[in-house]
Amino acid sequence: MSHSTGPYLFCPLCGNPLQKSIIDDQLRSTCPNCFYVHWGNFSLGVGGVLWHNDKVLLVQRGHNPGKGMWTIPGGYVDQGESIGKAISREIQEETGINSKPLAIIGLRDQPAEKHDTYIIFLMQFQGGNLQAQPEEVSDLGFFTLNECSALPIPSLTLSALKASQSVSQGLGLNSDVKLSSTLSTLYHIH
Repeated sequence: MSHSTGPYLFCPLCGNPLQKSIIDDQLRSTCPNCFYVHWGNFSLGVGGVLWHNDKVLLVQRGHNPGKGMWTIPGGYVDQGESIGKAISREIQEETGINSKPLAIIGLRDQPAEKHDTYIIFLMQFQGGNLQAQPEEVSDLGFFTLNECSALPIPSLTLSALKASQSVSQGLGLNSDVKLSSTLSTLYHIH
């Protein structure tokens, strides 16, 4: 889980006091000793739209923000974890369902004090049995699109469900391109 932190007072690399400097026309905390630059606070989250037998998997949030709302399963990406692995892990942890990402079908960009980016995947059902993670999910199930309309559901979730039904294939994983880092992944238009 990502937590908001206050501004650094000391360099996280060498421990020296930070100073304010203008870099790229922005006032940033920098280290005069090791040249560390604090570029900002960022959060990366993922959500997954998973259809199975013409019904979509939804979870009812068990805590705030949005306690009681029905939404697609998802969560935060851990440091060093790919976004594709993160969404499969989050769905499995929250619902007991195994899945794999097929395509990116949406992206919400929310620049604020902490810049928050949320990537929405279209997922493929791989098996498993519904089992709610009690710390985060108060209820869960598979619902038709019509049934979803009767639930308390955020507009972002409803938009993602409708986008998953479109003719467009979104951004799909391309494993044929050799990237400079073995940890890198490339998604492109299908």
